[in-house]
Amino acid sequence: MLSLYNRAADTDGRPREPRILGSNTVRLIRSISTHKRYSAKSPDLQYSYTVEYELKALPLEKLVRAAFVHLRSRAHSQQPVSCGVSVSSWGPARRPISSGGSVTLRPQDQWTETDITPHVSPQSEGHLSLGVQYQCAKDKPVKVAVGRGKGRRRTRGQPTSPKTQLRVPALLLFLEEEEGGAPRQRVESAITAARSVPRPRRSNELGNIGADIPNYTRKNSVAKNQCKLHSYRVTFRELGWDHWIIAPHKYNPRYCSGDCPRILHYGYNSPNHAIVQNFISEMGVGEVPPPSCVPYKYKPMSVLMMEKNGSIVYKEYEDMIAESCTCR
Repeated sequence: MLSLYNRAADTDGRPREPRILGSNTVRLIRSISTHKRYSAKSPDLQYSYTVEYELKALPLEKLVRAAFVHLRSRAHSQQPVSCGVSVSSWGPARRPISSGGSVTLRPQDQWTETDITPHVSPQSEGHLSLGVQYQCAKDKPVKVAVGRGKGRRRTRGQPTSPKTQLRVPALLLFLEEEEGGAPRQRVESAITAARSVPRPRRSNELGNIGADIPNYTRKNSVAKNQCKLHSYRVTFRELGWDHWIIAPHKYNPRYCSGDCPRILHYGYNSPNHAIVQNFISEMGVGEVPPPSCVPYKYKPMSVLMMEKNGSIVYKEYEDMIAESCTCR
């Protein structure tokens, strides 16, 4: 999951462009039961796993795709792996579903995935049983030097130890979960704070009332402490969240601070309401405060975290990093 996270997000947790996952949430589902079986004829090359998963309380109606992650065996960590793969399951109508393909892992690859979306359905009744069969190519003999004494050396073929080349596969569910569907209330409260300000309408879409107020544009002045974006980095350890947030380690939400100018020009993207409020404040009509410097646009953030049940989840949260400021 950490490898998947590093592919999808940069060191600050911002999703890379273009987004490669195709969904805002990826859940690693742990199996509740696993059975391993070898072929009697060739125990080293043909083997299969039957894996069962509990899918209750998961929003399968939001499923974008499902994938089996094929994991390299530690005994073959530096060798190329080539295996045929056959996946089977039972559909909602109790009819068998089968799919096939192949798996190739280069020496530097630790895992690869196979799409198994047809095997996962919202009508799975909260339980999924998958069978996967591997048929892998034989290891090539390795030539090693042997001999006794000086000047006497010869070679012989020594095959690698007979080990299964792929471990029990893992199940990944790619989901487009609704915003606010976080598994922990602590995440909910943090995101609620980041969402406290709705995005205003762009002031130049339908015209700006400032252009119609007599003498409004003549009162131009530059604020000494001008409204702008500021950087602020904090670690999740400082927030006390490092025991359940795996990555990223640091967070730069950024914030808006400063004085709003007397003339809110188009560059501030202020709504007409803010322009009128600023004018009323300048005129001293009633006790109306001037507009405030607040975020205008936001960027999403990717988080890799651990749930209470030990599952690992990749999730993209919208509106987590301030990108620009406005006055309103």
